[in-house]
Amino acid sequence: MTKTVEKLKHLREKIADPDFQQSRGLSNEVSYYILAYAPQDQPLVTEEVSNMRQQLNRETVGMDIVEFNLYQIIWQLLDDLGIKEDALAMEASDGIDYLIEQLNNALDMTSSENMFVQYMQQHLPEEPVIVFVTGVGEIFPLIRAHKVLNTMHQVINNVPVIFFYPGIYDSISLSMFGESKEDNYYRAFQIN
Repeated sequence: MTKTVEKLKHLREKIADPDFQQSRGLSNEVSYYILAYAPQDQPLVTEEVSNMRQQLNRETVGMDIVEFNLYQIIWQLLDDLGIKEDALAMEASDGIDYLIEQLNNALDMTSSENMFVQYMQQHLPEEPVIVFVTGVGEIFPLIRAHKVLNTMHQVINNVPVIFFYPGIYDSISLSMFGESKEDNYYRAFQIN
């Protein structure tokens, strides 16, 4: 059994626990969790996330799972802004670094009310849920995981959030794909 399979199994067990669902026992910390996994296990994680969303629902565990796929959200936001085609052309003409800078400006990523956070806030149901955040690797390096994580807790602070991360998280820092170091992030617990 791979480490990723073990982590996903452990996550299923945690989701069924009422203490986890209600964020009890965390010493007033936000109930954010990072499930870091080997990037080559992405197909396995994608399949298991889909299975959990279908199988673990209000009837079986008492809460529904809401998934925010950052890759799908970025395309929706760019489409809403009317700049999707421009962004695609920008990479070809001006390079990836320029595209990253312009996307971060357009999506207001330095703000605590960036467009990802606003999107999640608008699409989060009123009833208690468990939030899955996926698509993190697919939007790298355009948007960095720590930028989303550092602002999400302002709008999603009373339900468990599981951030599926293709890389390494050591409870201090994030390393996308185990190669590219991101800024430090201290507020999430590891799913081991």
